[in-house]
Amino acid sequence: MPFDGAEFLPVPVSEAARRLAWPSRLAAALGEFFRLPSLRSAPEPMDAAILRVLAEARGLIERREDWVQQTLETIRGERCAVGALRLAADFLNYPVAGRRAHELLAAVARDRGFSSVEAMNDRSRHEAVLSAFDAAIMTARRYFC
Repeated sequence: MPFDGAEFLPVPVSEAARRLAWPSRLAAALGEFFRLPSLRSAPEPMDAAILRVLAEARGLIERREDWVQQTLETIRGERCAVGALRLAADFLNYPVAGRRAHELLAAVARDRGFSSVEAMNDRSRHEAVLSAFDAAIMTARRYFC
C-alpha cells in the first residue's frame, strides 16, 4: 500500500474537549518550565549525599581552567564554587543535600572571614577555594561518619 499520509490527518476534537484540555497542558508546561522540586528522597542516606555533592562540585572546579570568579557559570563551562555546587546537586538530583553542602561550605567561608561562599570564591585564589571544599568535606566526614 503506498504512503498517502491519511493516518496522519488530525482527528476532529470537540470544542468542549478543547476547553478542558488546555488547562492541563498549561499546567504541564509550567511544571516543566519551573522544574518543580522532586518530593522523593535522595537514593543515598543524607550524609553520603552531602559528601557526594561536595566531592562532585570540587571535581568540577579542580582544574584551574574550569574555575571562574564573578559569575556562576560561563558559556565555556567554567564555574564558581556555588555554580559547581548547584550543578552537582542538580545532576545527582539531591536538592536538599545540595543546600546542606552549601551550608557547610558557607560555614568554612565564614571561618575564613568571608560573608558568603560567593565572596570567598571571588576574593580568593583557586587553591584557597579548593582547600575550602576540602575543609567542608572533612567537616562532613567528621559529623557524618
